[in-house]
Amino acid sequence: MRDSARYAWWLLIFLFSLIIVGNVVLFWSLFRQSESRGLASGNQQLGVEFQIRYALALEQWGLGNFAIQQVLNAALTSLDEAYAPYEAGVYRAIVAHAFQRPDAAETLRALSDLPSESLPPRERRWQAMRLRDALTQPLAADRVPAVLESLGELPSPLARTLLETALYAHAGDTARANAIRNSLAQRAAWGVVILGAVLLTGGFAGLAGAGLLLWYLISRPPLPARPEPDESPYVYDPLLWALAIFLLVMLNAPTLHQILRDMGLDGSNAIYLLAVLLPLMYLASLRGQPDALGRIEWFRGGFWRQLGVALMGYAMYVPFLALLFGLTLLIAPALPAEQTNPVGERATEARDTLSWLWLFVQAAVLAPIIEEFVFRGVLFKVFWQRTGRVWLSAFVSGYLFAVIHPQFLGGILPITVLGAILALVYAHTRSLLPCILIHALNNGLITLVLWGVAG
Repeated sequence: MRDSARYAWWLLIFLFSLIIVGNVVLFWSLFRQSESRGLASGNQQLGVEFQIRYALALEQWGLGNFAIQQVLNAALTSLDEAYAPYEAGVYRAIVAHAFQRPDAAETLRALSDLPSESLPPRERRWQAMRLRDALTQPLAADRVPAVLESLGELPSPLARTLLETALYAHAGDTARANAIRNSLAQRAAWGVVILGAVLLTGGFAGLAGAGLLLWYLISRPPLPARPEPDESPYVYDPLLWALAIFLLVMLNAPTLHQILRDMGLDGSNAIYLLAVLLPLMYLASLRGQPDALGRIEWFRGGFWRQLGVALMGYAMYVPFLALLFGLTLLIAPALPAEQTNPVGERATEARDTLSWLWLFVQAAVLAPIIEEFVFRGVLFKVFWQRTGRVWLSAFVSGYLFAVIHPQFLGGILPITVLGAILALVYAHTRSLLPCILIHALNNGLITLVLWGVAG
């Protein structure tokens, strides 16, 4: 078993080098070829739609027309940065009619002359004409679904829903228009409440975390030189195959996904589950191997103690997250607009409750379990046993943990710090449970924020 470990080392060096070089090349190519800087258009669109949903939430709470119009003005101003001129004009017309703004009729006048991002001129003029007729000419309520279908692609699902309410109101079916609008407004109100709760929780955690960091720096709790001081420095090396298996599956996921799509199957979920289960099966097989020790502990100590450690560990991460997020906002204007966040991409694609639930399970349940096993339970533990230097091992394993999350400069620093803190928590507790809880709490709150913004 130990003889095979050197092959795992070379394979991991190759795989991580491939990932790092690939990320650098991708970022550099985006930086050289990008025509725009700042936030990606998808993020700008999320921001615009959050403002529109926020206006709906204010309307639901009855907080006054002045506040609603102020939020809508900000959203309409941001449309030109988030969408191409024609798509922005369509969205502006839909919002103006849905909220019965005085400039509603004016928004339709020059629509067909604006350049579009996706529609050729003929289709653009046809859609603009159909939209103008639907919003200004007499319309029967039973014709609304057919009219919506004839319009084709609209800027977003939210735009389509708002247009549906405007068309039913225009057709005189106020009961149906109000029912759709109230459903949308209630969902928006819950999103705003959850977003506010998450931000408030983060604020309290940040204050507590600053105090805990100060205490940690002053007291400097001692750590042992190695997790197994009486064993060989190479004793945990065979565990590296679990990380190698995980990386091989994830690196080949696009190819496997395309093969399954060519066969008419959607295998993205199955591929992710495979990346989770195969390393766990391998680690389970090592528990009986004396030369690999196989001691990756889930749990050590009482549950409430582990939970307390997890809450303290996450609180200590929040001040770093706030500082690095501020740094990201400062450097964002110089970064390519095309840079992406995988979780954010999947959030924009989630259209129903089931999609959001699966995204939450992936981010807050499956990812913390497998990533803590392979990065803290394996990689950090191997480095620590090999070098005897806990801080060095924590930051190196944290950086390698960050490079598998392709978020470029905006994400590499926060994820590296998170990985290092998780490693130090594991070093103090010798238990994966608090690490899994911290990871799950972080990913779960991020998913809730995205749900609050994207609705």
